[in-house]
Amino acid sequence: MIKNIQILFLSIIILLGCDSNSDKSTNQIKSTGKKAETKGPENGTLLIIGGRASDIFYTKFMDLIGGSEAPIVVIPTAVSSDTLEEEFLDEYKKSFIDKGFIDVTILHTRNTEESNTEDFIAPIKKAAGIWFSGGRQWRHADSYLNTKAHDAFKDVLKRGGVIAGSSAGATIQGSYLARGDTKKNTIMMGDHEEGLSFLSNVAIDQHLFARNRQFDMYEILDSRPELLGIGLDENTGVVVKGDKFRVIGESYVAIYDGTRWSAERDTIYQLPEGSREFYLLKKGNEYNLKKRKVITFDDREFINLSEKQLKKYIGIYQLKDNSLRLKILNENDSLKVFQVWDEGKYSILPESDTRFFINNSKLSFEFEIDDDGAINKFFVPSLNEIWKKIPDSN
Repeated sequence: MIKNIQILFLSIIILLGCDSNSDKSTNQIKSTGKKAETKGPENGTLLIIGGRASDIFYTKFMDLIGGSEAPIVVIPTAVSSDTLEEEFLDEYKKSFIDKGFIDVTILHTRNTEESNTEDFIAPIKKAAGIWFSGGRQWRHADSYLNTKAHDAFKDVLKRGGVIAGSSAGATIQGSYLARGDTKKNTIMMGDHEEGLSFLSNVAIDQHLFARNRQFDMYEILDSRPELLGIGLDENTGVVVKGDKFRVIGESYVAIYDGTRWSAERDTIYQLPEGSREFYLLKKGNEYNLKKRKVITFDDREFINLSEKQLKKYIGIYQLKDNSLRLKILNENDSLKVFQVWDEGKYSILPESDTRFFINNSKLSFEFEIDDDGAINKFFVPSLNEIWKKIPDSN
C-alpha cells in the first residue's frame, strides 16, 4: 500500500483561445489589472462542490457541522421559480432528513426586503451550517447579496460554522460570479458579476469536464487577470479552511493561477502572459489560496508531540474488510509505521494531532479522535482506505 503512493498525473492543456460572447451590463466590476490577494474565511469552513454531489459530501458536511443534530439551513433559491412550490420545498427538506440531518430549516425568498428582516434571518443566526442549492447562481445573488441575510451567512463562518453548496451553490461562494447571466448559463461574464465573496478574488466554475467547460474560464481571466480561477468537476469539491483547501471526491479540480505544476518533477513553472495552460488537483491534494500555489511536502510545517501524546497512536491497525495489518510504533519520540506483510518501516511526521505524513511523500494518515480522546482508526485519503485499531493478541 505505502509503496504504491499515487502520483498526480499532470494535464497541460494548450492552444485554444476563447472569445467572450457575453452580453455585458454597464455596471460590471472593473479589473484592477494586477494580481489580487485571495483569502479564505478567517474562521469556519467552506465546502464547495462541482455538481452532482454524492453522499460523501453530505457526510462530510455533517461531520464539519458537528453531527446530525446540529441545526442547518438549506437555501433552494437557485432552483427555477416554477419549481419552488410548497410541495417541492417539503420534498427538498425531506431529502436532507433522509440523509440523517435532524434539525433542517428550508429558507427561501425572491424578495430582498424579506431577506433584510430579522424574522427571515433568525434561523441563520442559530445555524451550524448553510447549504446553497444548485440551479442558477444569479438567483442566489438577486435574493441575498448585500442584505442582512448575507451578513448572517458571514456570521455563520465567524462563529466557526460551515457554508456548503453544489453547482450554483459552489459558484456563488466566490467573489466573481461566473455564468451569472440571466439569459443563459453559457455566458461567462453576464449581467450578474458579483458573488457572495466567502472567497475573495476568485471565480468558480462547476460541472467542468462533464460539460467540457475547462477552457471557458479564460473568458473571465482575459478581462480579469487578477482573479484566481477554480474549476470543479462533478462529484468533486474542496474543503476550505483559512487560506488553504483540500480536494475531495472522485474527479479533478482545475487551477488557473498563471503557473503549471509538475508533480513528477516537483516543480512549479511560471507561465507566459496569455497562456492557456492549467493544471489539475485530485483527492488529497492541497492548495494555498493566499500564495496561489499547490502545497508540496516541502511547504508543510511539522510539529513535535510529547511522548504522552504519541502513546495514543501506538497499536495494531487492520485494513477494513481485509486481512492486512500494520503496527504503529514509537521509536525515539517519533512514530513509525511497520508493515507486517513485508517488514517495511516508515517514519510519519505530524502536521497536527490528527494528521501525519509519510516522510517525503504525499501520503497522509488522518487519525480520528473520539470524544474520550482515544484513537481507534485512521483514514488514508489518497487511497480511500480506512484502518481500524484492533486488540493486540500478544
